[in-house]
Amino acid sequence: MVKAFNTIFRHVLEKGRPDVFIAGDNAQAKASVEAFIESLGLRPLDVGDLKMAHWLEGAGVVTVGLANHGVGNLDFALSITELPV
Repeated sequence: MVKAFNTIFRHVLEKGRPDVFIAGDNAQAKASVEAFIESLGLRPLDVGDLKMAHWLEGAGVVTVGLANHGVGNLDFALSITELPV
């Protein structure tokens, strides 16, 4: 089982190139999901094992709160601007 895509609003996914956070316990399943995400021209970011899915759910709630209050619209996505080499 792999968790992905829950921190991205649909229309941002349609119009942009957001990062996709993923979590899962099975390395082969994660590799397949990462390959799918990359085939869409998106960047998969592995957050760890399936226990981290709980935190991705929380991040999804944070995006809804930001959309309703902080940002005021749905035209954004959580992302990482720089990754270490």
